[in-house]
Amino acid sequence: MDISYFREFVILAETKNYCAASERLFIGQSSLSKHIKTMEKQLGAPLFARTSRKVELTDFGAQMLPYAQSIAKLQYEYEAAAYGILNEKSEKLSIASIPALSAYNIVDVLVRFQRDFPMIQVSTNEADTLIVRELLLEKKCDIGIFRDSVAYLEHTPEKENRLVKIPFCTDRLVAVLPKGHPLENMESIELAQLKEESFALIRKDTMPYTLCMRACQEAGFTPKVLFTSHNLSAIFDMVTKGSCIALLFEQEAVYPLDSGLSIAPPFSVIPIAPEIQTPIYVAYLKDTALSRAARQFVEYCMMRQSKASIPNLQGSANE
Repeated sequence: MDISYFREFVILAETKNYCAASERLFIGQSSLSKHIKTMEKQLGAPLFARTSRKVELTDFGAQMLPYAQSIAKLQYEYEAAAYGILNEKSEKLSIASIPALSAYNIVDVLVRFQRDFPMIQVSTNEADTLIVRELLLEKKCDIGIFRDSVAYLEHTPEKENRLVKIPFCTDRLVAVLPKGHPLENMESIELAQLKEESFALIRKDTMPYTLCMRACQEAGFTPKVLFTSHNLSAIFDMVTKGSCIALLFEQEAVYPLDSGLSIAPPFSVIPIAPEIQTPIYVAYLKDTALSRAARQFVEYCMMRQSKASIPNLQGSANE
């Protein structure tokens, strides 16, 4: 059995879709299907239960998945080592990313990638999601890392169909309240409860601003925005000193606390209900051949996701 089949199995298990998996793997759907069937034949049992829309792991497949993940990880490390030994000439990789690099561990990913591939020169340009998407679509960067929202961000189908998006992480909208606010001890807050408040938001013409405005309008009111900024510290100051409420994404709000930069913050972070989630993707163009450096980064991110999912998948297999 070709060792690369194990990686294909892992990616198909994550996407549950042959089309999405084949795009990530840079192979045709028919080839992917053939490889999975070969695995099932040699292993002696089906790995997936197939329906008209998606595939689901069988009990057997769920038990085999952790082993496939380990083999795929070893294959990646083997190929990364070979790449470093054989490629002495420096290559360049251009990445456009949302600004919250540290909050979402994007910095850690970039540092570890540079450690594994020292001959690849990575340049990173920070910008809002709306700009990152356009930079990618206009081929002004190799890779885009951006936030998305099906419910609150407009999508042009012809543009969306050009993108291959690999899930990186997910965040949710929260309200940041000053200490002493009547709602500071709530487990969650509905946006309608904040209709009489004044708000501090991420600056206009950005995805976070658009999402917050539309979410409030769907809750039945247009928010009174007193302050906008690209600087989170300034927004926190407005919350604590100006009696505003901020609507931010959770990791951006709690990251300074997790980093030990603030021991006793003068504000509370309360989730919005119903929950407003925003997935963050690593993306590239479907209709453009990736450079070797870009392909290595995409594979690195996919391996990172597979490794992160191992504990949960092992747990479900043993239940």
